[in-house]
Amino acid sequence: MKLKALCSELKQSIENNSKVILAMEAFVTTWAILRIGNLHAMNILAFFLFLVILIFFSAVERALSNIGGTTIKKQKVLSGFLAIIFTAFYLSDTQYTIVSDLNNQFFRLVILAVTAIGLYSFLYKGIWYLMYQLKQVTLADNKKGEKIIPYLPLLSFVFLVLCRIPWLLYSYPGIMTPDSINQFEQVLGMKPYSNHHPWLHTMTISLFYHIGTLFTSNVNEAFVFYTLFQICFMAFAVSYFIWIISKYIRSLPLLCGLIALYAFLPYHNIMAICIWKDVLFSGTVFLFCTSLFHLVKEGMKTKNILSVIIYFSSGFFMCLYRSNGWYAFMITIPFLLFVFRKQWKFMCPLHFFLLSLVLFVKGPVMDHYEVEQPDFVESLSIPLQQIGRLIATGQELELTPEHNILIDKVIDRTYIPQLYTEYISDNMKELVRANNSEYLFSHKNEYLKLWIELGLKYPEVYYDAYVAQTHGYYSPSITYSVADMDGIIDNDTGLYREYLIHGKVLLKSREILNKLQNIVPLYGALWSMGSLFWGTLLFLVLTLGQSYFSNSNTEIGHLDFITIWMPNIAIIGTLLIATPVATEFRYAYNLAYCLPLYFSIMLVSKNK
Repeated sequence: MKLKALCSELKQSIENNSKVILAMEAFVTTWAILRIGNLHAMNILAFFLFLVILIFFSAVERALSNIGGTTIKKQKVLSGFLAIIFTAFYLSDTQYTIVSDLNNQFFRLVILAVTAIGLYSFLYKGIWYLMYQLKQVTLADNKKGEKIIPYLPLLSFVFLVLCRIPWLLYSYPGIMTPDSINQFEQVLGMKPYSNHHPWLHTMTISLFYHIGTLFTSNVNEAFVFYTLFQICFMAFAVSYFIWIISKYIRSLPLLCGLIALYAFLPYHNIMAICIWKDVLFSGTVFLFCTSLFHLVKEGMKTKNILSVIIYFSSGFFMCLYRSNGWYAFMITIPFLLFVFRKQWKFMCPLHFFLLSLVLFVKGPVMDHYEVEQPDFVESLSIPLQQIGRLIATGQELELTPEHNILIDKVIDRTYIPQLYTEYISDNMKELVRANNSEYLFSHKNEYLKLWIELGLKYPEVYYDAYVAQTHGYYSPSITYSVADMDGIIDNDTGLYREYLIHGKVLLKSREILNKLQNIVPLYGALWSMGSLFWGTLLFLVLTLGQSYFSNSNTEIGHLDFITIWMPNIAIIGTLLIATPVATEFRYAYNLAYCLPLYFSIMLVSKNK
């Protein structure tokens, strides 16, 4: 009896302590949110925030007690992994803001540690709880919708094109920036061909422009043939996605909601008429990932020949419509070959032919047309920014005579303090080009050694320069313009803006739509590259988590899911290595186009 009473007392003590621990976790999380949100500790909202977090943590603990075995362990690992990397990346950008009111280094470290622990706890429990709740979601069939669903892809295509037309008429024949005009000048022969802006994209513009010239001699009217092609191509990508995903999701309201995202988000309408390589590139990545999902889900069957054709062609254009698309595809190749290992007799030759075709265009074809390739300096954005920050910030550098000689050989350092801009590398690259970029190229090993030695001596400056150059792609708290592109810059090509429709109501409506991102929560996250990136990873983790539940029947393995996500992860990875600018939304536009696909796969992953 005494032993039984002792055990009962011990159990009660553990339960009481667990409640205390839970309350402490809620307190630390509340503290972290106050610091991140810049709310004062005296704010009465902190008390209610603490209660809400405590109730939520208690609900998570109750849910955890209902599931056991290896399932919960695997899901804990997934939740913990994403929570750790998000916390690390988020604090790398916001750390100085969080402790800006503190001077003592020790207190700064304590506050950062508390914030990291609280943010991790909140994310860890939140991600796991999402997995738990998702397993109870069912996608009910909509019998009335079944009559409409077979026609939904076509209807979505027509609807999206119609949604873009008013924007085109307002900015006829399209939105043209300096990059766009440079490519059009190549089309007209005013400038030599260059692969700085992908040559194949320039040739795509040339193709549809010259088709237009068969019908009209007016430059604007001929050029709009390309803009209409781009509108139709991006609409086709969405209609193909709807066609594929409607095979597994029979909820008509959900499918219509996905279409609405593409139809009514203002930046989708603006991007559709903006003549940038990034738009078609994002569409090809979207088509590639959608067709990849279909082939992984259904396998290589004769009835899936359309998806095979789209898979091949979109993979080809993904490699050539943007320089980092080629690197992202090469990173994804090992995953693709493993996923399709059972169909290796077909898929190995397919990928070999695809890569051979890409290399043929990048080599002999571009050589034949004398296409100038980007210079070596173009790939050095981040190293140049790091060394530039050392000099620009007035850092007392301890340089050897050899270091000084190497730096002065390729750049005039007297201009760096006034030209260095922490979020864009163009000025640093132009300074090198204006001096002696050839010497830099011919002495790469010496400059690599210089970069490493200075990095080891001044790691904090390198770190700050790197974060400032890349934070836009992973920090959800960075704000920047997304959809304010408009008109056509002055040029000598004959292109000019025409207002085929105009008026104060239209102008004001556009202005309000673009401002809502700064006002409406959740909606605003769709305008942030950082939020889109973490949303992409969140859907991957939730998808993997769903597949671990014992009652989940799925034909797709865990590595298959990762492979479907890999192209977009690899694209962001390449940007984090060599991005020329920190806050250029179009560079990560592929995330905005692919996010509904990943959301849909997350729902499909738990249904056979």
